[in-house]
Amino acid sequence: MIPGPGWIEVDVEAIARNVVVVRKAIGPATPLCGVVKADAYGHGIDLVLPVLMNAGITTIGVTANEEAHRARELGFRGRILRLRAALRDEVEDAASAGVEEWAGGLAHAREIDAAARAAGRRIPVHVSLNSTGLSRDGVDLGAGHGTAELVGIGRLAGVRPIGVCAHFPCEDEEDVAAGAEAFREQSAEAAGLLGAPPGVERHCATSYAALTVASSRFDLVRVGAALYGDTAAPVAGLRPALRLLSRIAAINAYPAGSTVGYDRGHRLAHAARLAVVPLGYADGYHRVLGGRAHALVRGHRVPAVDKLAMNSLVLDVSRVPEARIGDEVVLAGGQGGEAILAKDLEAASGQIAADLYTAWGRLLPRRARAGQGAS
Repeated sequence: MIPGPGWIEVDVEAIARNVVVVRKAIGPATPLCGVVKADAYGHGIDLVLPVLMNAGITTIGVTANEEAHRARELGFRGRILRLRAALRDEVEDAASAGVEEWAGGLAHAREIDAAARAAGRRIPVHVSLNSTGLSRDGVDLGAGHGTAELVGIGRLAGVRPIGVCAHFPCEDEEDVAAGAEAFREQSAEAAGLLGAPPGVERHCATSYAALTVASSRFDLVRVGAALYGDTAAPVAGLRPALRLLSRIAAINAYPAGSTVGYDRGHRLAHAARLAVVPLGYADGYHRVLGGRAHALVRGHRVPAVDKLAMNSLVLDVSRVPEARIGDEVVLAGGQGGEAILAKDLEAASGQIAADLYTAWGRLLPRRARAGQGAS
């Protein structure tokens, strides 16, 4: 089969290196949960999990049952934590994979309890607290019902509380430090109310928190984005592991004054050479990037000038006269010493880069490539 018009390359060596960098930054005493949710942030659990296993990581974080079952098929025998509140049928199906569930309050814990009874086993849970103010699925100990909720969870026969957890709403050092201190106090209280055994596991740190605020690390850090080289934390040595690529399908010259693309959204101030790339918003390259993003052709940054079509976009390659049909186009990642970084994509889209690359991972074929660097 011929290659498709667009694909992503995953640098597995970069992921292995990023694990080393993260471990050095957080120190050897704190266990690391490698987060492979959203099919390893679009990088592919089949490609990423063997790297994590080789690095000695024995705990992973997932959201979907497919990820948990695939991990077991790949030979992973360690712990699997779910990092969101799951539906009852999801919990029941995941029990055979030994998934530790995220309990988002008493009502949700009752759903887990029902699934446990249906599966014929007691299910380990990590009870979510609202200590950090995310207000998504955590028990709020500042509310009048919080104490009773935790006591109620501890009384459910099918639920075995083994952890207390939280999640941060902001990548801000002061906000994380304040949330971690609140979690420190509330998690100790929660463990007692749940009737949890001594040494109940406490965890709230994600990549940014773990790498910037040491007090957030507690008993486990959940590291996702940093494994893939995408974090705002000021840590040297992390390397992006993904490139989005396509090729030039056509090149044409147009005179000054010509309009380009739908709604005549761009008008040429000068005569230009325009290259068509067969990748568009149906491929996960969101339409908001049209007229705002850049790509790399022969190591040069070139602008995407049109309002993107469903399956194509237009680059102005006037300043790259050597550009030819069939040339590689890099829409994310490095080429020839230049790079389209996560911060570039975020500036162009107004969203976090993960909003883009998790979509590419679902929609486009993946290829492993070792040691790509910025080439």
